[in-house]
Amino acid sequence: MERMGVYSTIHHPSNDRLEVVRERIKDIELEEVQNLEDAWLALDSGDLDLVLAPANLVWNDRIKLASMQFDVVAALTRNHPHHVLVSEDGLEHFPAGGIVLCDEPLIHRQIRRRRNKIDIRKFDTMEIEPTTAEGLRTAQNLIQSGEINGFVTHRGAYDVAGLNGRRHALHNDPEARGLPRFVPTPFCDLIVIIARQGYPGHTLSDWTDEHAFNSWIVQRTVMHRTPAELHEFVGIHYRQQQIGSILTEAERVNDLFILDNLIDPEGDVDDQPRYEIIVELLSKHGLRTTSIERIGPISRLSVDIQFMMNDWNSILERFMTEADGFIQP
Repeated sequence: MERMGVYSTIHHPSNDRLEVVRERIKDIELEEVQNLEDAWLALDSGDLDLVLAPANLVWNDRIKLASMQFDVVAALTRNHPHHVLVSEDGLEHFPAGGIVLCDEPLIHRQIRRRRNKIDIRKFDTMEIEPTTAEGLRTAQNLIQSGEINGFVTHRGAYDVAGLNGRRHALHNDPEARGLPRFVPTPFCDLIVIIARQGYPGHTLSDWTDEHAFNSWIVQRTVMHRTPAELHEFVGIHYRQQQIGSILTEAERVNDLFILDNLIDPEGDVDDQPRYEIIVELLSKHGLRTTSIERIGPISRLSVDIQFMMNDWNSILERFMTEADGFIQP
């Protein structure tokens, strides 16, 4: 029987996600691991055959994993690939000078773009540790006492911490046309499976998700092709849908970009499922934005993402040479 090490964080609760598919996992013994360093060593020695871990941490260890000849072979279904603002009011109804706690540099800039008179602070200014359930409950208590107006956390962490305050999704909402959007941070809500090179990932298809695996491939490619000093400030949205669902949503909100991409001059539409990718970068105070978007058949994803990144690199090269350092931190 194979053995899989499972590593969880409050922001990416791998154990909780596995519960949904546990009955479909056959011939694999699950073992909770306390740190990734030990997990990599166990995978390398053969004590483990697989490791389940948050994609953002896997990305951070990418050089080590490549040297150890490990590959990401599959991913779990994403539930909520976005952060939430825990607050009694949405951003549009915040008072001027309202206080929001946020440790994500990208979301800090996105909030500035939406409401530039909000006072955005880091959690440590209130001596709060946002990676623990206790810390998040403390932040919620500060809202109730009126010391802050809100805080930003992962949607998964909201559930794990047992929070019950009002929450507002910070995502790319097609209904919020005309308002600056929230493109997710890289690898948000993405949990992947790592194995030694040569492992047949297709044998895990009963309980893993192709959509999520494609999301890993796209986001990994975007990060590889974006200068490292900009990684904290880039947002990446990926999803794939059947053509009918995409058209229905686009027609409802009158999204001409999508409609023009999907309907040919004769008014015909093929039935191939489509991917949607948005990559976005914000200036320091959220006042200027550069982005690139693509929609296309999933069958062409591996090719299209490379051409898209060629265009992205051309855009970055242009903006990075501007005298005012548009996208510099």
